[in-house]
Amino acid sequence: MKKLLFVVALMLFLKLPVWSQTIYWVEEFDANQGWSLDENWSFSGGKIRFYWTPTITNFDLSAVSPAIQLHENTADLIVNQHLDAFSASNPPEAAEIYIIAGETELLLWDYTLNLGDWGLSTGSDIAFDISEFAGQTVQFKFRTYGPTTYQWNWWDVFSLKLTALFQNDLTASGITGPSIINPDETGTWSVQVKNLGSQPQSGFTITLFSIKNNDLIGTIDVNESIQPQQSLSVDFSWTPEIAHNTALYASVELIGDEFEENNISKSYFLRIKPDIEFSVLVWDNDNGIQTINDPEIGDEIEPSLSLTRALDNTGITYQLVSSLPPFLNNYDIIFATMGCYCLS
Repeated sequence: MKKLLFVVALMLFLKLPVWSQTIYWVEEFDANQGWSLDENWSFSGGKIRFYWTPTITNFDLSAVSPAIQLHENTADLIVNQHLDAFSASNPPEAAEIYIIAGETELLLWDYTLNLGDWGLSTGSDIAFDISEFAGQTVQFKFRTYGPTTYQWNWWDVFSLKLTALFQNDLTASGITGPSIINPDETGTWSVQVKNLGSQPQSGFTITLFSIKNNDLIGTIDVNESIQPQQSLSVDFSWTPEIAHNTALYASVELIGDEFEENNISKSYFLRIKPDIEFSVLVWDNDNGIQTINDPEIGDEIEPSLSLTRALDNTGITYQLVSSLPPFLNNYDIIFATMGCYCLS
């Protein structure tokens, strides 16, 4: 495997997203939905990647998005990416990002490998003002070219986001509270609402639901004013009667909301635990290899850690071992991570 010869500390001068924006479109590369990929470009586990092998000399290779209809209020394109350089030729290999609209192809960003790596290995954001293309149909192009692909390690693009500027836009941004509770025990959950628009807002309604049976937990009308880019929390109390697993989600309703797609929050897991004791064993046998991507946190972890995180979140106690005990009769549930075979 090629070794990175130098670690270069760079000051990354990035254009930050404009104040008061709504993310209205996201591409997270879960599947190839119309992208055109040249050689050495591929879809790879929640990203598109340009990879150095097979080695190609005097190359010019691109990844081009499908056609995207921009909202009439579009402001920025935010790219989350990481460039990993091996070395550089003379002239150096280069990376570029373009926006294409009809016959217009505008260079948004360029970078050469003689500058070393760019961004964090988990991805760093860089934003571009594309408001002049608002309302148009466009494509985005990621281009790399130069004397030889061998000087690359890889270029990972993890996500693309489009933002828009609205006057009136509230979002249900999150839920906090207990994730474990007993039957007939009263819990309190706080719903956070954020004003992403440019105007103060009041006179909106927040509703909290339980997904299990689509139960309505409560509805609260809010007359308090919330300023642009500020958040407000509202508390809901609930006393579940029976043991079960569910998730809570909240919605916010505002008359005149210009972007309703963000009015429902992410779900918040809740376990109403039964009065049952059971013994759980987790056998960590995954070779210490990180093969799982945690969708909540976004990091790459070992399979055993993905299991213990889930058990911790549900309040289930367990015994974690790296060697399987000789007697297993005392365990009600056994999880075993088998990992993958590694030649090294």
